[in-house]
Amino acid sequence: MPARSRSYRENLLLRLKDNAEAANYLQAALEDSQSAFLVALKNVLDSRKVAVVARASKLNREHIYQMLNEDGNPTLNSLGKILHALGLQLSIGVKKETPVREDPA
Repeated sequence: MPARSRSYRENLLLRLKDNAEAANYLQAALEDSQSAFLVALKNVLDSRKVAVVARASKLNREHIYQMLNEDGNPTLNSLGKILHALGLQLSIGVKKETPVREDPA
């Protein structure tokens, strides 16, 4: 009998235990949309066990689940606490776009 392969989700959660992988995953989701970011953050939390992160962030586990649902809207403070507990941080960067050039008149 062949060995059972891991499901996509199992493999994803295993990869998301690595902070570099989690950071890249969250960044890509954030560039897509706020709802994609919340789903991605929930996946990262699931990979690290939500209850453990809740204790480390001093946030209520149920409150974390509410923040990350489809209508969730976490505060910057709560998001910062969660990311800190995960060993991650929020940062701001310059958007990588070609600057608009003025037409010579």
